[in-house]
Amino acid sequence: MASWMKAAGSVAAGVGIFVAGYQYAAALYGQDIAELREDYATRAQALEAKYREKERTYAQSLVEAWEVRDAALARASDLSGDLDRVRREAVAARSRLSAVTAGSCGAEREQLARSTGIIERGAVLLQRCVRLSQRVAIDKDAVVKIADGP
Repeated sequence: MASWMKAAGSVAAGVGIFVAGYQYAAALYGQDIAELREDYATRAQALEAKYREKERTYAQSLVEAWEVRDAALARASDLSGDLDRVRREAVAARSRLSAVTAGSCGAEREQLARSTGIIERGAVLLQRCVRLSQRVAIDKDAVVKIADGP
């Protein structure tokens, strides 16, 4: 019976040592996991702060690009005053030509009136082309500024 007790004692001691070792290792793993979680949380906060700063920088860059674009569009609309002046002059010339009724230069007046109309239509087309090219250039500059970033 003594040998049976020795064997049972040895098995119990082995099981006890195994359980104690397992608990010690689990405690170490738990501590490692806690440290890893803390490190992960710290890194995640640092990355979040970094990306929030980049996001603010990009948002500011976008706002600045839109402001530059809007200012350029405002300057382009200011240039339409010159075109309006040319139109008014063409209308005035046409009305002066139509006011003169008699004379031997009727064919020349008619041709001059047609020329004035052509100039007016050309001015309108030129205005459209200028607006289009300015808008394309302004939008291109804004997109390039946004793409280049800060």
